[in-house]
Amino acid sequence: MKKVIVFLALLLIVPFISADLVITQQPNEVYNLGDIVNIPITVKSLTDISGILEMDFICGGRISNFYKNGVSLISGEEKKFESSLVLTGSVIGELRGTCKVKAFVGEEFILTDDFKVSDLITINPNFESLELVPDQNLVVEGNAFKENGKDVNGFIELSIIEGNSSIISQLETINNGFFSINLSLPKEMKAGAYLVELNGYEMVISGEKTNNGFVNQNILVNQVPTSLEIVFENSEIEPGTEVKIKTVLHDQTGEKINSTSYLTIRDGKGKIMEQMNTNTDKFLFFPISYNEEPSAWGVLAESNQLTTESKFIVLEKAEISTQILNQTLTITNVGNVLYNKTALVKLGNESLNIDVLLEVGKSQKYVLSAPDGQYIVEVIADGEVSSTETILTGNTINIKKASGAVGSLVKYPFVWIFVIAILGFATFVVFRKGYQKSFVGYITTRMKERKNNKEASDVKFSPHSKKSLINSKSKGEVSLSIKGDRQNVSVVTLNIKNLNEIQGRKSNAEETLEKVIDVAESEKAVVHESGGVIFFILAPAKTRTFKNERTALKIAQGMKKVLEEHNKSFKQKINFGISLNYGTIVAKQDQESFKFMSMGTLMNVAKKISSLSHGEILLGEKINERLRAEIKTTKHERGNSTVYSIKEIKNVEDNERFVRSFLERIGKDKK
Repeated sequence: MKKVIVFLALLLIVPFISADLVITQQPNEVYNLGDIVNIPITVKSLTDISGILEMDFICGGRISNFYKNGVSLISGEEKKFESSLVLTGSVIGELRGTCKVKAFVGEEFILTDDFKVSDLITINPNFESLELVPDQNLVVEGNAFKENGKDVNGFIELSIIEGNSSIISQLETINNGFFSINLSLPKEMKAGAYLVELNGYEMVISGEKTNNGFVNQNILVNQVPTSLEIVFENSEIEPGTEVKIKTVLHDQTGEKINSTSYLTIRDGKGKIMEQMNTNTDKFLFFPISYNEEPSAWGVLAESNQLTTESKFIVLEKAEISTQILNQTLTITNVGNVLYNKTALVKLGNESLNIDVLLEVGKSQKYVLSAPDGQYIVEVIADGEVSSTETILTGNTINIKKASGAVGSLVKYPFVWIFVIAILGFATFVVFRKGYQKSFVGYITTRMKERKNNKEASDVKFSPHSKKSLINSKSKGEVSLSIKGDRQNVSVVTLNIKNLNEIQGRKSNAEETLEKVIDVAESEKAVVHESGGVIFFILAPAKTRTFKNERTALKIAQGMKKVLEEHNKSFKQKINFGISLNYGTIVAKQDQESFKFMSMGTLMNVAKKISSLSHGEILLGEKINERLRAEIKTTKHERGNSTVYSIKEIKNVEDNERFVRSFLERIGKDKK
């Protein structure tokens, strides 16, 4: 009973509120920060009421009260309330997303429809160009609008990003949704890809950023040629070598640009010696003749409307070559200046001096004499030593200049001996026969007989007879005195160690050698044979390239394979050695043959190394250095000589393809 009384007392104390709440206008679907949400509400009382009308802003389960207003109405009375919600950070904090407003008086409440509160700005840029060069303007125009569909009035910042850092930025305004940016790129801006970032935003008076948005775009800054450089590997060039020239094109930051350039090379007298197009940053090899006079040469380069000039110096070079044949020493000035020095000749235990005075390209012959015997003759000049073993005759050790007649006699002694023998024999016959035949008639008859015998001999002996090992289409001949071009050559040397055995029997060996020679000649090799040793010379004058080392290696590999296959297939074996060498010759091509003179000890060293080979390929020091990119080698000491054997070929596929081609051509020729 007491509880009922207490309840009735409370009803009398707490007023009972009964009212209808009506939202007369629902919110828009989307609002952006800075907008005002208007919520008009009508309160109609059913009884006398006195209380507070409140409104809460609800987003994602979080609530923020933003409105309170007192309400006092008599029964049946209604009143309109105009409430506003300003969407700023200071009012709604971090509330974003799908939201609603709850209005309530006492226990009576009403909810608005859901609406979205956003801070997003959409930016639509239009780039005038996405590929630019330094010092060019980056022009961007566009529009920006908020998610509520209204135009943006605010700011936009353009930043150029390299890596993770902004290197350039510029701030502009957005008016009624439109913006325009014109940014000048630095003159020395590095070429490459960059990221352009556009950040748009709005601000309130307090400086608080409200809505914002961004968009990214990749751009490319291209290289611009700004300077052209001529580079020499060495600006002081020895005659008889090559000058290595390249052009380097630089961009705005000094980086290299891959392009082409046009080169003009002039000699010391201003004469144009070469004009050509060449790739930048790639060395061009231009040969300087061994007898080119000392002077300053000029090089002019043009590329991408840039021009530059530079010079290199052809140095003085006093040098002689020496060659000994029979009893004649021939000294030739192969330098580019007057040679006026003393050469030392060691003959037996004697040392003799020769005062040499020679114009460029001129030669002088000297007659050597010594008590009958075989001697090693050494000639030492300018620190270079050449050595030859020869047979000399005479009473004492002596050297003297050779006159024209004496030189001919010494150079061709067997011809004179033959003439004297014929005359002596003819005289003997005439006196013995008592002039039964005239002297002239007798000589004519014998000459005919000799001719017939020679023809028979030509039929009897094959090209691989003891007279000659080869029948070459591109024959090389040694010349003791020659005016020609000095050039660096690669030499493949094939040493047939059992030549007498091969020539003494009928076998397939000679045919195999002929086919090897044919294929080598197809690679533009000049062939020279001397006493069972065949030299395959790859000279720039024939191959039209200064890079012959790789071709020489491939020929040697193919040759080795062919000879090994021969020895597996035939009874008559070929005992061989192969060497690879690099050196200098003076050469000249005439109508009949390729004439050359070896400089220094090139041919002697090539022959010696091939004799040290036992079926493998041995390399001399110079060519080993030039083939380091192609092969790995092992160093050996043999017969007081340093040689290298092939341990590994780096480009195996390319090498095997050449060897297969070599074998196929051999096979086709045999068919």
